[in-house]
Amino acid sequence: MKKALLLLKENTYLFFRIILFLAFTGHALVNLGLSSGIELHIKIIHELHFLDSFDPRTITKFLAVLDLLFAISIVIRPNKTILIAGMIYLLLVGCAVWVLFFNKTDSPFGIAENMRRFPWIFYSLYLYYYLKQKVHKYHLLRIGISFAFLAHGTASLGIMGLSGGHVELAAQIIPAEHVKDFVFYSGFFDTIIGLLLITGLGSRLAAFIGIPWLIFIVILSFMIGIPEGIFRSGFLFSLVYVALDRRCHEKNILHFFKKSSV
Repeated sequence: MKKALLLLKENTYLFFRIILFLAFTGHALVNLGLSSGIELHIKIIHELHFLDSFDPRTITKFLAVLDLLFAISIVIRPNKTILIAGMIYLLLVGCAVWVLFFNKTDSPFGIAENMRRFPWIFYSLYLYYYLKQKVHKYHLLRIGISFAFLAHGTASLGIMGLSGGHVELAAQIIPAEHVKDFVFYSGFFDTIIGLLLITGLGSRLAAFIGIPWLIFIVILSFMIGIPEGIFRSGFLFSLVYVALDRRCHEKNILHFFKKSSV
């Protein structure tokens, strides 16, 4: 066990390249139509009216190719240009989903839809800093996974995003009359875990508590579709790493306050 943990800690850079490979590959498989999630992607494309002259499914296939290029490049031989391009791409996807949220609700507060992409962006930042400066900014990994919990939590609570997908996921195993309550309370739990992780206060314990919950979510995701299971497995693997490596918790919010006051 100790040898396995040591091996993991010595290969953080490679481990998170694999996680990003899972993220982009899962997204590519959705865009190829191997999951019902493609319907959401098509709805998003319909909301971007400057794309009206293009066939939505042609666009999703193009995005699938782009996803696969990012996945292969990052896992085989990443460079700073690829990582920057990947981060910009993820931000654009997040903005496109926000447009869908705004058009459906007339509310500008759909930032949960953007936060869903933040874990991959922060992992890319971690890789970028390693390539540029040969330094490990482990706190970026903790902050990254915090946004996975915050995005799902706030959306489930109906605060900053759409909860429809969460209701659909829960309906796979929860009786219909209890689905809304389950989504609400799980959203509260996710939000608390996310806040602890992003601040770094009690974050290691929060990470360990979150692992069984993410295992449950990954199992549910594979029940709905393999692509969803693949990219959500990336969330699980990154949370396990953050829980095991104390270095991810050394720079918490108090550290930055102290630093700014000096």
